[in-house]
Amino acid sequence: MDQNSDFGGKPLAYISPEATVASDATCFPGCWIGPGVRISSGVTVAPGAAIGMPSPKCPSGETEIGPNVWIGPSTHVETGVMIAEGANIGPFNHIRHGVDIGPGAYVGPRCTIMDHARIGEATNLVAEVYVCEYAELGSHCQISPGVALVNDRYPPTSVDVRGPVIGQCAILGVNSVVWPGVKIGYHAMLASLSEARENVDDYVLVRGCPARPVCDVRQIRLKHEGQWIYPYPWMRFALPGEDITQPAYRPENKRWGQK
Repeated sequence: MDQNSDFGGKPLAYISPEATVASDATCFPGCWIGPGVRISSGVTVAPGAAIGMPSPKCPSGETEIGPNVWIGPSTHVETGVMIAEGANIGPFNHIRHGVDIGPGAYVGPRCTIMDHARIGEATNLVAEVYVCEYAELGSHCQISPGVALVNDRYPPTSVDVRGPVIGQCAILGVNSVVWPGVKIGYHAMLASLSEARENVDDYVLVRGCPARPVCDVRQIRLKHEGQWIYPYPWMRFALPGEDITQPAYRPENKRWGQK
């Protein structure tokens, strides 16, 4: 695409001579592709999106957008970012330097992903999620709107800076907060408006501020079309090797720790 061309007096996408863009990629008018950017086959870059923006910490560097990725309107992607095949990056996001986003991941509108964070395969950041520096999110996580992953207990002192680690298939409820260095386990759940200050074990639902264990997620049941069902772990039907049997222990509304 000719960076200097125009249509009807309106400028087309700006593409740096030092960028590489596949012939079948779509770069809408008004987007900006900086130097060192590699855009693969089938990628769509929406109007107002900026890819390869210089970072204050790293003004230059390679940025790679994998095949069939969607970059939404007015989303800013800094240098050194790697976005894998099939990811969907919604509008009005800011993705900072060195972020790695896995295949099939979804980043909903108005999310901020800070430097060197890792987003796993098929993980879903629904909307307005804040991911701090060096946070790690495993694959197939469900991160609800308003979630904050923080890495500094005493901002802005940087006395204790550690990114949280979110395990595979974990669920973080609306407006929940995960503190620095906290590990959320495999298939664990953090309830809405809760604050995880300590590690959460695999398969455990926690709730409150600070969050405390409630039950094993495999004990949670819901009534659907007149029958009781056990919906969690939520991804067990989609992932190979998961246990899809009903839980051996079927509680009658028992809470954590009860006999």
